[in-house]
Formats: sequence, structure tokens, C-alpha cells
Amino acid sequence: MFRTLMITVLSLVVIGEAGAPWELATASPPRLHLIEIQAFRFMPQQTIVAPGDRIRWVNRDIVPHTVTAEGGVWLPRILSEGESWEFAVEAGGFYAYFCEFHPHMKGWLEAH
Repeated sequence: MFRTLMITVLSLVVIGEAGAPWELATASPPRLHLIEIQAFRFMPQQTIVAPGDRIRWVNRDIVPHTVTAEGGVWLPRILSEGESWEFAVEAGGFYAYFCEFHPHMKGWLEAH
């Protein structure tokens, strides 16, 4: 009986040293990324995100801007001074966006 118990304990120790098969890889928790609209630019212009992350755009300019997705991934949002809007990234991919009022303003998200 003692010998069987010792073999079982040693087996568990060896498995534990090698990494228990029941351990699950933990994904990092979703993050919130801030993109500021300032001086007629999206800052940062390029943002690397992961699926599940949220992005918050905040308009720091005194004029309204939009956050409009190319391809209609989300509906255009008009942001007046001080207003913000959030989008949750559901899948990996490339998300380009721009300001309809000021088409030179462009940004993109890369999700992976």
C-alpha cells in the first residue's frame, strides 16, 4: 500500500515538473486603448490590439470630428469637443478609419 502511494505521489511530482496537463493557458485580460483626436490627427495613428480589447477615441479639438470605419465595420460617430466613443474589437484583422469632415485624418487598428 505504501509503495503504491509513493509511486502515485512521485508520478504527480514528475507530471507537475513537466507542466500539469490540466493547466490552461491564461489569456491576458482585455485592455482599453486610448486614441486622442488632437490637432486634426488621430494619436496614435496606428494601434496594435488584441481581440476583446476596447478602443476609446476622445476628441480634444474644439471642432467636431468623426470616427468612420472603412468598410462599415461600425457606424460613423460624430464627436464634439470632449466627447468620447468606444469600440470593442471582436476579431483579428485590419480596421482602417478616418474623419468624414477632414478626410486627411486617418488611422488604423491591427488586431492579432
